[in-house]
Amino acid sequence: MEIQELISFTTIVQQGSFSKASKKLDYCQGSITVHIKNLERELGVQLFDRLGKKVTLTNHGKTFYQHCLKILDDISCAKEAINPSLELNGHLTIGTIDSLCSSIVPQLICKYHQYHPHVSVSITTDTIEGLLKMLKNNDIDFAYLVDKQLLDTDWLKIYQFKEEVAFVASCHHPICKMKQPTIQDILAYPIILTEKDASYRRLLEEKLHEDHLEIKPFIQSKNTDLLLELLKLDQYISFLPKYILENDLKNKKIIQINIPDYQIDVYRQLLCHKNKWLSHEMKSFFQLIKENH
Repeated sequence: MEIQELISFTTIVQQGSFSKASKKLDYCQGSITVHIKNLERELGVQLFDRLGKKVTLTNHGKTFYQHCLKILDDISCAKEAINPSLELNGHLTIGTIDSLCSSIVPQLICKYHQYHPHVSVSITTDTIEGLLKMLKNNDIDFAYLVDKQLLDTDWLKIYQFKEEVAFVASCHHPICKMKQPTIQDILAYPIILTEKDASYRRLLEEKLHEDHLEIKPFIQSKNTDLLLELLKLDQYISFLPKYILENDLKNKKIIQINIPDYQIDVYRQLLCHKNKWLSHEMKSFFQLIKENH
């Protein structure tokens, strides 16, 4: 049993086909096929069900895959133990949402680059639904997102941190002069919100629906930087995660408007597919996020 055969096997599982695995590894497809035949002959079992171009793991294949992940991880750890100064030089493909990409992610990427200057990083933004689809198709290594707690067993949750979402306005907005504003007071002013499929906007609309209320935003945009600039014009109210507003809240340029029963929490979560092999490049980024939450 050769290490390269194990790598070919796990890559097929993660890519979903022999052809995609051959492109990923830069091998001819015939070599990939030979690797799998060698493994199946040595193990005495069939690892894949082949239905046309689609391949799925057999029960034996699922069991063997988990052992392969551990073997490859042990090999990687052994190499690092022998040569701990060996620099990481692989690739990361990160999927995230716009609000994180414009607030938290840049600082993380900068620190990661300082630690691992030879790792190349690709970043893509999408909706929650889009990111989960990319995870399933192995188009991204992991997803960094904000939503209600996601408990799907297909995902391995690496990290979770509670985040508060609040109504906010410029310190000069008229509503900031009210002692105890109500949700009706909020809705009387022009509202600017993130796009309709943003998780925290969806949770707000669900809560309003329970109270037989409706919100009609004057402006909606996935660009949170734009929303922040509009807030500073003193005319609008928005509903945003506090991590986006950290500096402005600290400097009291933006004020949180506390509305009873509308303190909504979401969770910043780091997810990867349960069948994903965690490279050292990925593990290092995971550790960085945990240290800088």
